[in-house]
Amino acid sequence: TGVEIFKEGGVTGYRFDPEARLLGVNADVIMTSCNFFPREFSLVVTFRREIPRSENEYLMTLVGQDRHTVLVGLRLQRNSLNFELVGRSLGERRNVRYEDARFNDGEWHTVVMAVAGSKVKFTIDCMTSSTSGLIFPQRMSTRGARLHIASRRKKRGRFTGVLRQLKFIAGSDVTRHLCPTSSHTSYPDWFGVQVYTSKIMTSEATTKVVVDDDITMTCTSDNKGQLMYRKQDGDVTMCQEDKWMTIASTQPKLDYVIEHGSLLTKSKTLDIEVFEVAGEGTFLAAANQGRDRNMASTIYKWESDTKRFVAYQDIATETARHFEFFTIESEQFLAVANHEVGNSPTAVSAIYRWNHKRRRFVPHQFIRTFAARNWESFQVDGKFYLVVANYAGDNGQKETSWVYMWNPDHRAFIKYQALQTIGAYDVEHFQIGADHYLAVANSFNGVKTKLDSVIYRWRHSNFVPFQYIETFGATDWEYFVISGRHFIAVANYYDNSPDRVTYVINSFIFEFQEEINQFVKIQEIPTQGARDIEVFEVGSDSFLVSASASDEHRNHKSVIYRWQGMEHFVPVHTVPIGPCADWEAFRTSRGEYYLVSANVISRTSAIMRMLTY
Repeated sequence: TGVEIFKEGGVTGYRFDPEARLLGVNADVIMTSCNFFPREFSLVVTFRREIPRSENEYLMTLVGQDRHTVLVGLRLQRNSLNFELVGRSLGERRNVRYEDARFNDGEWHTVVMAVAGSKVKFTIDCMTSSTSGLIFPQRMSTRGARLHIASRRKKRGRFTGVLRQLKFIAGSDVTRHLCPTSSHTSYPDWFGVQVYTSKIMTSEATTKVVVDDDITMTCTSDNKGQLMYRKQDGDVTMCQEDKWMTIASTQPKLDYVIEHGSLLTKSKTLDIEVFEVAGEGTFLAAANQGRDRNMASTIYKWESDTKRFVAYQDIATETARHFEFFTIESEQFLAVANHEVGNSPTAVSAIYRWNHKRRRFVPHQFIRTFAARNWESFQVDGKFYLVVANYAGDNGQKETSWVYMWNPDHRAFIKYQALQTIGAYDVEHFQIGADHYLAVANSFNGVKTKLDSVIYRWRHSNFVPFQYIETFGATDWEYFVISGRHFIAVANYYDNSPDRVTYVINSFIFEFQEEINQFVKIQEIPTQGARDIEVFEVGSDSFLVSASASDEHRNHKSVIYRWQGMEHFVPVHTVPIGPCADWEAFRTSRGEYYLVSANVISRTSAIMRMLTY
């Protein structure tokens, strides 16, 4: 067929032989009920150019009945993506150009091109967009036309890269349904080719669009009783009155949790980070801390065949407390928070960079920290930042935590802003609308654990205090979104109030109330020495689990809660696991769900599988 299936790092694409037969299909096979091209539509294309080229290369074309005229085309040329179409007459050509240097960087990119009214909008990787004017023909006949993939029906101008997806969705701008996401591997799989019908009213064609993923489809008396399947949501809906009613769902549901295996580490584990390295697969970094304080920590790689993590690389650490994986443009990094050297809180934490040739993490930068407990990476206005939670210094717990900014010229992080913290244990970045926030968990001031933790908001190129929240030995903040509602949860570890010294203390969940511009407590979760809160999804359901690390509860059982709307989080499963410092949930490329706990007292951390139905 001249089409090569290309697989790399769990991503499947297609490479087209420039000498093979052209790949095309008659337009009426797709447009079964309408002979006119819709004036409002989106094209979603994911591709990678392996070699920068200056020649024209077509990702797709709709070629007219004369087998020569390109009615609609998407063309790459150097650093630009061009949308071209025929004008009012076959001899008139129109072209809209979108330039971006990333088109030639050899990486995967997803572009959403949306045409509506007199505008065409390009969005690349859900990060940058450009809108231009466009006069689309009132009626573009597709009778006798043919759709070609990766060419314009000629050997010259063929696409020589790798194409992962090319989707046509009539009648809607799908950008908001695909974003926010920054990974080309996380775009939803659109269900089939959209079908649409038309009926002529006076001199114009009015197109009614039936889309299988419920983009902007309306429910009226004209399509009453119609069924529609939305693969992204896994729902089968029916048009009843003026609403789409869900009548069935194919989304996976969590049934129960089973013991799957164990992870043998060098010592007790204080943190686990699961991440994806592009083109390599799924990895897990375990922050180990044993009697030998300069003990190395281990990175493991997931083997799909055996469904196990196997040791892949050791990294030199000094009482490692936390790992943070992040990406800057095409480079991938792993930061480790080293807690102390000997009995001194002053340590050197490290940032490692993934080396593609060596297929290993190599040292990239070292930063002086003070009893560092956590790293958090984030991006604001196109700039990359990294913040460290410094727990204590030589003068106690009132130690400055630092926000660092990436300097692309020096390819290193430099100090950007100081945050006055008290026994800082964790920093969580999140974004609500256009506003960026940092939540700092203040845990201990040397005397008491009942302190105000602080949420900062980005204002005029700096973070300023936004809200103070009373916490008790706070060790972790977790931000999450459910059905468009914004939440943060705080893990309370220990209460040493004069009348109540205990690890048995509730952790709190807050919801952002837009009308008062504040976070408001909506629920308390019973916890015992909580060190981490993990919120994860299975299908369309959201779950929460906390990690208990207090030594006085060695037989502690962790509880998994499920979000149930007005009931908030409700306990649904109990996991008989001992003291642990962290939970990580992940899903494999085969659609299997797992939970990993960081064992805080021994070398064996548990891996559990979440079975679904």
